[in-house]
Amino acid sequence: MHSVFRVFVPLLLVAITPLTALPVDVKESRDGYSLEESQRYASATSYRQLLGGGDITSWWSENIARTMRTAVLPNRLPANTFERNEGEWAGKLDAVSAKTDLGTMTLGEAISDPRSATKAVIILRRGEVVYEAYPGLKSADSHLWASVAKPTAALLIEQLIDERKLADTDSVAEHLPDFAGTALGAVRIIELLDMVPGTDTHDSAQTRQEPDSTATRYYLAEFGEAYKHGKVETVREILKSAGRTGEPGQVFEYSSGITQMLVFIAEAVTGQSWPDAFDDRVWSHVRAEGPLQVHLAPDGMALAHGIVSSRLRDLARYGLLYTPYWSLVADRQVVSDAARARIARPRHSHEVFIKGDGKRFTGYLGETPLGNSRQWDAVYADGGMFKGGMFGQGLYVLPEEGIVIAYYSTVPSSPLIRFLRPLSKALTIQDGDDAR
Repeated sequence: MHSVFRVFVPLLLVAITPLTALPVDVKESRDGYSLEESQRYASATSYRQLLGGGDITSWWSENIARTMRTAVLPNRLPANTFERNEGEWAGKLDAVSAKTDLGTMTLGEAISDPRSATKAVIILRRGEVVYEAYPGLKSADSHLWASVAKPTAALLIEQLIDERKLADTDSVAEHLPDFAGTALGAVRIIELLDMVPGTDTHDSAQTRQEPDSTATRYYLAEFGEAYKHGKVETVREILKSAGRTGEPGQVFEYSSGITQMLVFIAEAVTGQSWPDAFDDRVWSHVRAEGPLQVHLAPDGMALAHGIVSSRLRDLARYGLLYTPYWSLVADRQVVSDAARARIARPRHSHEVFIKGDGKRFTGYLGETPLGNSRQWDAVYADGGMFKGGMFGQGLYVLPEEGIVIAYYSTVPSSPLIRFLRPLSKALTIQDGDDAR
């Protein structure tokens, strides 16, 4: 268990420098927390303290339902049993090396390095488990997805496009009349999907430090915290007041608020709350081990942009839905071939990507992608798709090979992000390797 020193110092430092992430010894908390720790961290949980990282964030990432309203989507089908093939692959993958912020190291070294704060990692190839480790979490524990959840918001939109209940060229106001006349009302759905709205909704390290930014306001609203004069806003009203900064479609500017616009549209078109729609259309068809926890704002808004939790293997199952191996983990295809094709071909140019946050994502990944696409941070020419989360979570999918890499950690920038493309290449079918 943590020492008293480790309990009090993070609280003090976060109060002084709330945006400075702190190191976490995830192995120390793997077996749980004491009563005193749980009580202290629960009472300390707030938007700005969570941005500080450290032990509070690590605890919260595993216990969000203790601090926020939560919609629990049950695992309604018997869980599938993955075939396992670690004997052939685990040693090879452990030896894959990459140049990371911690130096050049192997995968095995990166996972075991305490600075990486790696809680859990799983790798699938052709739907088989070829690597799995839980240095800071138990396999049955749920954990925050963070922004890895953003494609869930896009998936419901993709299904509605397939059903011709909307088009990605539709404007927001066509489906959300209360946004008519606002800056976001004129934005097209594809511009929401690709995060190129041309509005002051940018979510970055800088905007999260600005007390009056749209990003700060909508995060405070999600946690039920007052913006000014004791007023607790709603995300919907904040986004209605967003201002225009340029023409849509010109610059990729990452934004959780823009993801939430997709939530509002899905609810308007389906006539269901977002958790109910996602349960009916996606999760009830997944052969998951545990429930999906969709955490909610005080007004009941589903925080599909990132405050979602599940077991790691169930995140890997979600990733496999985007591959031809979906039938191993689901009773129906919920990500259509047409949706996969749309994701694989970014609608906006590489110039639009790199002019905005694309340069940052390229730096994280170490290899330049084609661009971002439909709530995925990066897509590559070979079909590889990546989505990352704020505290070192990640999901990588190479659809045709059935490759899925998923991991949880509590660190500002996980070194594992630099292994995704090297691992993907190591796992790709080699000459003489017969397809199964």
